[in-house]
Amino acid sequence: MSEQSSPGPAAEAATACLEPAKAGLFMPRADRAFARRAYQTVAPLGRTLLKVLAVLAILTLGRSTLADQYHVPTGSMWPTIAPGDRILVDKVAYGLRVPLTDRYVFERSGPSAGDVVLFADPRGGATLLVKRVIALPGQTVMLRRGVLYVDGAAQATEELGDGTRVEHLGPVTHAAGEPDLEAFGPVVVPPGHLFVMGDNRAASLDSRAMGAVPRELLRGRVLSVVYHHDAEGFDLSRALRSVD
Repeated sequence: MSEQSSPGPAAEAATACLEPAKAGLFMPRADRAFARRAYQTVAPLGRTLLKVLAVLAILTLGRSTLADQYHVPTGSMWPTIAPGDRILVDKVAYGLRVPLTDRYVFERSGPSAGDVVLFADPRGGATLLVKRVIALPGQTVMLRRGVLYVDGAAQATEELGDGTRVEHLGPVTHAAGEPDLEAFGPVVVPPGHLFVMGDNRAASLDSRAMGAVPRELLRGRVLSVVYHHDAEGFDLSRALRSVD
């Protein structure tokens, strides 16, 4: 009877590859129980982490497309918005934009004269600006002795009994800061643009200096002051004020 031949190199390699699998299948019962407990501990943590990441992604998308808060460092919109106010902005007031771009998925009507808007600086740069819409495409704007004229009609100002100054901008009445007595205009607002100014005219860098703002640079309409915080701390008297 012939002697049985020894396995060839290929068979030996295949047997070696099977050893880890065999070791896993036939590990001691205590080791299998430990591995199962480890999986049962780690798996829920992994699922929780995935949920947290999903929520963060949704919140990030919501902030970029629906609504967000912004800190206002300057007094150009005083007294409507004070330095240190944190404002809430409706980012779909005039349409839904593709996140992080100037392109609209769809546009809504507006804005209207009197709206307080957030927009990208038409001169470039990353800083977003807050001003009030004064005039729409085709309208004529000028200033004389601190009085604003739109299409030749004076937008009346008055001082209330408590000393507050207000301006009647068409149907909108809003608080007014210091007037600017320097003459400006007349200028006609180009198509697809908006003429914007700060309520505190004497201290506002606005369309008088940087030109009319292209509508596609709008980032939303300011709804309210969420809270106020400056070097002196929180001022709760300004919290949750609507912006008119």
